Amino acid sequence: MNTVVLCNFAAMTEADDLLFFDYEGNRLAYRTIGHGPVTLLAFHGFGQNGHIFSPVDEMIGHQFTILAIDLFFHGSSRYASGHLVTKSDWQRLINAFLAIKRIGRFSVTGFSLGGRFALVTAEAFADRIDQVLLIAPDGITRSKWYELATATRIGRGVFQYGLHHLSTLEQAGHFLVRIGLLNRTVMRFAELSLSTPAQRALVYEVWTQFRLMKPDIHQVAALLNQHSVRTRFFMGAFDRIIPGAFILPLTNRLKHYELTVLNTGHNHLIGLTAERLSR
Repeated sequence: MNTVVLCNFAAMTEADDLLFFDYEGNRLAYRTIGHGPVTLLAFHGFGQNGHIFSPVDEMIGHQFTILAIDLFFHGSSRYASGHLVTKSDWQRLINAFLAIKRIGRFSVTGFSLGGRFALVTAEAFADRIDQVLLIAPDGITRSKWYELATATRIGRGVFQYGLHHLSTLEQAGHFLVRIGLLNRTVMRFAELSLSTPAQRALVYEVWTQFRLMKPDIHQVAALLNQHSVRTRFFMGAFDRIIPGAFILPLTNRLKHYELTVLNTGHNHLIGLTAERLSR
């Protein structure tokens, strides 16, 4: 598909510091941060938006031109399609975005939930990617709780019931903590993430709508190896949300990778990663 064809149904507009890319009825909102020679597509974590990357401008803005994209159901991006977000949808969208921006080669980064999108992007465009920077990435180790809650209609029904009857869900969570099947920090993170009706609605929407956005880790590893993509991991020494062991299914299959363990938990990893990259 060429750029001329894409321009028939893709358009960009601007408002404040946000740019908007419209494609097949959907809208990607993104910010441009920095002015460096390397184009870096950046994907944020759950409940955030692309603005989370704005503070890194002072540290790495001379190295990268960061296109910090709001994921669907976050920030100002909008998903209008009447079906689940799929990897093929995402590949077409990003391909159109790259074409209209005249981007050939690029790098990609993702934090937490955004790591899943960085991996799916790497799977689709490995032959055009120079670096993959994964910051406590989701999408490598499959969560059994996520699969139970989203894989079947019954599971989604139980999940939705629990979100509408939070005391029952909390009691179940605390029971799992007591018997050692759920980490206390993860339980606390869940409580904070579900504290308002709007947050609970976002959790259900994101968990269910993104359930098909699963990188094929075997394929990702093979492609990163084949194209000699520099792959770097930044993990938190005290991160209980996405601990270091969660990246092993991918790192065990890579010929080369770089691992940096930072002296922090989950929430401060973006800033500390940028600080490390600036050295």
